[in-house]
Amino acid sequence: MRHANLGRTGLPVTRLCLGTMTFGLQCDEEQSRALLDAAADAGITFLATADVDPLGGSLERVGRTEEIVGRWLRGRSDQFVVATKCVRSDGAESVGPGHAGSCGSSRCSPATTCSSARSSGSCCRCVPRRRSA
Repeated sequence: MRHANLGRTGLPVTRLCLGTMTFGLQCDEEQSRALLDAAADAGITFLATADVDPLGGSLERVGRTEEIVGRWLRGRSDQFVVATKCVRSDGAESVGPGHAGSCGSSRCSPATTCSSARSSGSCCRCVPRRRSA
């Protein structure tokens, strides 16, 4: 599988990325795991998700996609790069700019989201953006 650097971060990722926005609604967990297994077997190590997925899901389903991906990653998280969007617009109570429920983004939004995911056991690691020289 061919790799490229992710923007200016220097982080190598596979040129193909598996989008997971249907996991947890259109695809149940068993189907989702089969797709993740097939992608991994093909050499894809770059996954995309979001805290508001699955696409078309209700508020009760929000975040299910990340939960499925997180469970699948257990024991192999160091082999994959996960790209996520982390500005919720799901009606969750806002704690301030850049936190869950706000309608904007800031530096603390990804940090808050990753911190919450880590404490729930579904986040493997968060790769900070490298600064350009």
